[in-house]
Amino acid sequence: MAYDIVQLNDDIYHLQSGANCGLILHEGRAVLIDAGLDDDAGRQIKRALNYLKVELAAIILTHGHADHFGGTSYLHRNLPPFSVYATPYEGVYAHHSSLEGFMLFGGAIPFDQLQGKFTLAPATNIDRELGNGEIEISGITVDILPLPGHAPAQIGVRHGDVLFTGDAFLPSATLKKYPIPYTAHIGQALDTLRLLDSLVVQGFILAPGHGTHVAAGQAQEALQANIAALETVIATVESLIAVEPLDEAQITQRAAAQLGDPLATAVGYYLARATIQAALVYLYENKRATPISGGKLVWKS
Repeated sequence: MAYDIVQLNDDIYHLQSGANCGLILHEGRAVLIDAGLDDDAGRQIKRALNYLKVELAAIILTHGHADHFGGTSYLHRNLPPFSVYATPYEGVYAHHSSLEGFMLFGGAIPFDQLQGKFTLAPATNIDRELGNGEIEISGITVDILPLPGHAPAQIGVRHGDVLFTGDAFLPSATLKKYPIPYTAHIGQALDTLRLLDSLVVQGFILAPGHGTHVAAGQAQEALQANIAALETVIATVESLIAVEPLDEAQITQRAAAQLGDPLATAVGYYLARATIQAALVYLYENKRATPISGGKLVWKS
């Protein structure tokens, strides 16, 4: 799928498609934010670079999910050398790309339906580890902001008044289709959404990993929709375990039925189950849920 090349200001572009990327330009060089899902994404990025007449200097990965680094392998094979930057934690997932399936399947070797292109992209080496704060790459200064929640060490990348946000929030249309959005830690995700809301008030443009860029009222509406979606998941889980102790599979199935998530594929089921587990951890951290063991682990409120 071809990218729409959307210019956000003089030197910043948002490549919008199924999984978005960002480009920051300076004197014929470019820093790419994320690299899409697969070789096709890599080809489209290469076309965008040619169209803008720039050479790729580096890729910054916001987090280590397949749809954000999968195009890197193609770009390495088809472009002059460039560096790949990621946080140490997220870089492990990009370098050892089979870990995403392991994580979804509870640490066991996953079956084949969890090893498709949406969960198993070609691995990529990480050349530079990122911390928080400003860094200069080929004359381009970017500010690295921690945006954990969707992924444990997800980052945002700010340049000027534009912040590339990875998957810190999703478009409202996606939330309607998938009402249990994948989240590793709900407390952190809520804090991140509130941080982004405060940045929007300051005039920032948010360029997400999925959907179009947003600012001002439109951005606040999208962020509030994401907060509401997570709060609905929490409330649904809490109401289910208030009636009777349930195990995680039962909670996942009943919550999905209530919220209208079809759990149509194995990947969809395990992504939703991870978010249900994150909701249980959120309730546990806030002393609103307790695990009970004894031959079978169940949860109650």
